[in-house]
Amino acid sequence: DYFMTKELLISLLVIFISLVLIFLWRKSSKSYRDVLLVGLCDSGKTTLYSYLLFNKSVQTFTSQIENIGEYKNKKNSFRVVDIPGHERVFGKFWDLYKSGCKGIIFVIDSETVQTSLCDVADLLYRVITDDIIQSNKSRILILCNKQDKLMSKGSEAIKILLEKELDTLRITKANQLESIDGKISKTMLGKKKKSFEFSHCLNTIEFGESVTFSQDHV
Repeated sequence: DYFMTKELLISLLVIFISLVLIFLWRKSSKSYRDVLLVGLCDSGKTTLYSYLLFNKSVQTFTSQIENIGEYKNKKNSFRVVDIPGHERVFGKFWDLYKSGCKGIIFVIDSETVQTSLCDVADLLYRVITDDIIQSNKSRILILCNKQDKLMSKGSEAIKILLEKELDTLRITKANQLESIDGKISKTMLGKKKKSFEFSHCLNTIEFGESVTFSQDHV
């Protein structure tokens, strides 16, 4: 029963992510062809990438370079880019690939999100306030990964945590910019004088959940 359940969950995961990519592809009117996997280190990006493109798990390490693969079905073909999450190299690859971005899957470790909330929110803020991402109208899926873990939080709980953290962060960022040039940035997140909600963003943002298995479980 365990192995049947495991295989079923893996199959459902692959199907789900495949549908997500098709969704990101079809809803954009632009000709961009990259779907970017973004998130902190150990969020499960590379495991998701390997299941999606190769239908299997690979042993993963903290990466210093991107993973690139071609996703194909009967109607579409587009590129999936797994961007390293380490802060020292993220900016380099983010700047390299964001111009051709059709959609973003922002992967979160649902088990550790409470302790890494500040870092998660900071990276997410960088993504959703990016001028190019806003101009491209890139669609964003916030994927709450590792839902099979005992201490993981559900997507609704994570959404609430992120909205509160981003509400604080956007005020801090706006004050920093105002102190430098005397005016508030045009890309300030959300609506003025209202608590931040993802529905206020210029880009379409949705939440989803997924499970992953370690190398030993595949």
